[in-house]
Amino acid sequence: MAKQVRWVEDDVLVVKVDERLFTLAQLRKNCLMEFFDVFRSTDEWDGVDLASAKILFCLFVADRPLKPLFARRVAEGEVVRNTRPIIRNILSFEWLATDSYTANLIELSDGYSNIDARVIKQHLDVEEDLALIQSHEFCGMAGDPQKLRTRLKFIHDTGVNWDEQKKFIYPALERPAGFPT
Repeated sequence: MAKQVRWVEDDVLVVKVDERLFTLAQLRKNCLMEFFDVFRSTDEWDGVDLASAKILFCLFVADRPLKPLFARRVAEGEVVRNTRPIIRNILSFEWLATDSYTANLIELSDGYSNIDARVIKQHLDVEEDLALIQSHEFCGMAGDPQKLRTRLKFIHDTGVNWDEQKKFIYPALERPAGFPT
């Protein structure tokens, strides 16, 4: 486990999914972290180019609570860091009424914040906007290492990128078979 997770923009961290599964995450601007589809059975990263690797998801994260998720900080030059533009389109939760929620698709501001973000599409609906809902992350702050481990393990094992919080916002969404509840 990493001794500390000091936020240094563009640093790469080794994510310990379980005892035999690792992947990488890169710190970006304003608490955004990218998680990559570069799973390995050992903490060895020679030849990994994050600039061309598939980004599984990009989330706002609370670094201190997530400390148990990280095995270590990757040394300078150990991998090629991602230099692609940061993903800026994200879902923003909206409370409509008691037990009634939705999300808007927004573009983060130039400061990578949902404050002053531009709304691309309001009130996404499961029937009309399923592809948008499934392909974008929520802008809430992730801080539970076990939830991220479960999600990463499920992606690795099944190829399905399921975000359980979407089921809360959109109860009509079908949870993938085999996802731990």
